[in-house]
Amino acid sequence: MSERQCTLARPAEIKGVGLFFGQPVQLRCLPAPAGSGIVFVRTDLPGQPQIPAAIANVPPGPQRWTALRKGEAEVRMIEHLLAALFGLGIDNLVIETTAMEMPVGDGSAKTFTEPFLAAGVRELDAPRRCGQLKRPVIVTESDIVLAAAPSTGGLRVTYILDYGQHFVRCQSLTLDVTRELFLDGIAGARTYVLRPEVDAFIKLGLGRGATPENTIVLEEDGRLSGSERFPDECVRHKILDMLGDLFLSGRLISARVIGYKSGHATNIRLAKAIAEACDADDQ
Repeated sequence: MSERQCTLARPAEIKGVGLFFGQPVQLRCLPAPAGSGIVFVRTDLPGQPQIPAAIANVPPGPQRWTALRKGEAEVRMIEHLLAALFGLGIDNLVIETTAMEMPVGDGSAKTFTEPFLAAGVRELDAPRRCGQLKRPVIVTESDIVLAAAPSTGGLRVTYILDYGQHFVRCQSLTLDVTRELFLDGIAGARTYVLRPEVDAFIKLGLGRGATPENTIVLEEDGRLSGSERFPDECVRHKILDMLGDLFLSGRLISARVIGYKSGHATNIRLAKAIAEACDADDQ
């Protein structure tokens, strides 16, 4: 990835509906100057409030999605968009949105990478903010383990997906995160849901934007809906989500990251721990 900060060369527009609430949404993604970061703008709200994509703006509590909140304004289901920014090395962008939830598209980060690539990615005359860990940071919760260790070779991620004897066989994947590998092997991995979660979402009135094309349903006996884009599409999507969440650490990370059963809540805790460790070492 470029060692210079980047933004889009031209505006990009993305339309669709949200996965959980099914509300129509339109994004207008605008180039932004170096050092401005990623800023969401809720154009549908009075005063068009801005929400910077910063770890401090992640609301507390467990979530099925990654969210940001500033005052009364909030954006949700941003992890696929943030993963696209991570994979393409885009540091600065203004994202005007007409609704709270981001468009689900095909359920993967290609919803965003394709229009971003069509708009073009432009380097800026400023260095990227990099994070070099000097000591390991570890997040645990019940049987969940997520750790980041120092590395000088960029970002290498290992994820272990394990639902025991149900839903899908244990899947694991290790990869060095580069732009090319992200676009070829991670960006297209679609979101998935376990069958018991489907029934729970329906009772809550959620999942209104889900279709067989954008959401894989895992049955308890190991069957799944539709055809897979990858033999291990589920673990690849877990890595996609993790990259989107780690983007909120606010820096290009050079580390060895290993996750076992982690989700958004623990990913966010690791992103925060990485940011705090790097900030402390910089002082």
